[in-house]
Amino acid sequence: MNSRRNPRRIVAAVLVGVLAGGGLMATTPAGAEVAQSATTNWKKIWTKKIRPHADARYYKKTDSDARYSTKAETSSALAGVYGKAEADARFQPRGSYAPAGSSFTKAESDARYAPHPGLIRGVYLSQVGPDTGLVSSDVTFGFVLPSAPSTHYIQSGAPVPAGCSGTAAAPNAAPGHLCVFETGSSNVSGEFLFDPASVANGSSAFGATIAGYPTNAAGAAWFRGSWAVRPGGPVVSPGPASARAGGTNGAHDAGGTNATSR
Repeated sequence: MNSRRNPRRIVAAVLVGVLAGGGLMATTPAGAEVAQSATTNWKKIWTKKIRPHADARYYKKTDSDARYSTKAETSSALAGVYGKAEADARFQPRGSYAPAGSSFTKAESDARYAPHPGLIRGVYLSQVGPDTGLVSSDVTFGFVLPSAPSTHYIQSGAPVPAGCSGTAAAPNAAPGHLCVFETGSSNVSGEFLFDPASVANGSSAFGATIAGYPTNAAGAAWFRGSWAVRPGGPVVSPGPASARAGGTNGAHDAGGTNATSR
């Protein structure tokens, strides 16, 4: 056996090794890609290239969590809210508050009932003969007020006090006040108003009595004037047709009442 190696075989082996190695490198491009990926700055690519073109209609998770409740939070908040079926079973539909025919419309009410009196006016006159201890005249409101009004007697020519306004020809009163304007008198002094039911100074909720004392008992005495009362709130009910305190010693009195909505 020849111990010398054949040079041709050695060269062939080297060529095969080189070709094999070259072929191996040519058929393994993944190695080159891995190496290139390791040197690529993906964060920079996202920030500069991709993110500016992202769809702005969508929130990130952190933005959504900050803006909206979780499902558990929403369920807890709605635990005390009725569903449509529950609400329909419990409540009437909007605009259907009373069975048809069980109530009046505004137009029907306006046609059936008088307006709430804003101002009630009247006049008074009383005349007595000699030897009469008291001159008196009744004031009837025609309505029961929510409370007894404060009273004011204004002698002819006297200044109009707070709570009253106007003149004897057009008397006026603030809410909750009764204002009596004297237009004339003779042989009368110490005029005042009282509640005939309790005989206390002032007025009742439905009327009062105007009274005065003859200055000279030997002569006739009289006084006259107008009055106005304005309710401090809605009237309770129509008052009696007359709230007379009873005539005194043949006294003759006359009066009238006129309710207006002013």
